[in-house]
Amino acid sequence: MSEFFYNLMHPLPNAVMTVIMGVLALYWLFTLLSGAGMDDLDLGLNFDVDVDADVDADIDADTDADSDSSLDTDEPGFFMKFLNFMNVGRVPFMLVLSTLKFFTWIGSLITTQLVNVTTWGAWSLLILLPLLFLAVFFTRWTTNPLVKLFKEIGYRGEEAIDFLGRRGKMISSIQGDKVGCAEVVVDKNPIRLNVRSIDGETISYGDPIIIADETDDQKIYLVSKEISIRNF
Repeated sequence: MSEFFYNLMHPLPNAVMTVIMGVLALYWLFTLLSGAGMDDLDLGLNFDVDVDADVDADIDADTDADSDSSLDTDEPGFFMKFLNFMNVGRVPFMLVLSTLKFFTWIGSLITTQLVNVTTWGAWSLLILLPLLFLAVFFTRWTTNPLVKLFKEIGYRGEEAIDFLGRRGKMISSIQGDKVGCAEVVVDKNPIRLNVRSIDGETISYGDPIIIADETDDQKIYLVSKEISIRNF
């Protein structure tokens, strides 16, 4: 038994993964004790909207509508394909993440018994990369049966955020058909969105805006400059 506990913390890859698994175990313990629901198991999914919006905004903020339409595609990006492959959205995010880390941890414990990486020092952490890659496929295989289960119990993933009618501020300047970037705060989380002036009016950096509509493909929001009562 003492040898088992020794192997949990030696060598370095085992120690790192054991600590990560310990943190996840505490998370699940507090989740069970607090009686959290399925929505709480999607912790961290809000960043997907933010990251995706940031990437799109960086591409679109300095382009006009013509160039934007030429780059526009219905094909999802690599990151979204990866999340879909991992069944994120059909199975709670934290469950997928925990399964991924668990297989990486088990792989590390087995591999370090077969390969002596003790003398590698910090370089021994590199063995976690191929183990993580393999864990991705084991995670998908393990979570596939759960997709149907969660569908039957009515799980639909994290609800989409309705941005229409929300206030925000510009973090770029737009006019005419030019696409820019605006920031909206939802539950204290700043989210960046691709935006375009709804009537072609010039809206400058820092101006307060209201999201009035969205394009048919739901990729660009149409905004108008918010008029302050003090201006009257």
